[in-house]
Amino acid sequence: MKIEHSVVIKRPLEEVEAYLTDISNDSEWQEDVQESVIATDGPVGEGTSGYEVRSVMGFSMRTEWIVTGYHPGKSYSFSSKKSMVPYEGTVEFSVESGGTRVTYRFSLNPEGFLGFLDSLISLAFAPRFRRNLEYLKTLLESRP
Repeated sequence: MKIEHSVVIKRPLEEVEAYLTDISNDSEWQEDVQESVIATDGPVGEGTSGYEVRSVMGFSMRTEWIVTGYHPGKSYSFSSKKSMVPYEGTVEFSVESGGTRVTYRFSLNPEGFLGFLDSLISLAFAPRFRRNLEYLKTLLESRP
């Protein structure tokens, strides 16, 4: 399952990037994230790792992740290290007149029995990603 969505946020790129690379903010703009923690020291960059706890269909699910690439001012990529359903994604930033375009690409790779449910998983998660990014836009644009 692959999902891609983008929004233009009327805020400077540096501000949007700083907010999104501060993983502790994930629970503020993603409706199902209950907790997100960076487990490594230092600034966010390639090799940064941590975990998150999400509510998935009413159950708490902990996933460990790692930043697989970071290009300041342009993008960062991540993938699961330990997860019930393996995933990977990329968040790209670009200057757009009056703000910053954020493009979020996410690929969920269900295995075994869950692989048969791929299309159902896609139907459930794709709208959530859109809502999350639209909420991110609203949240950041409402800040002074």
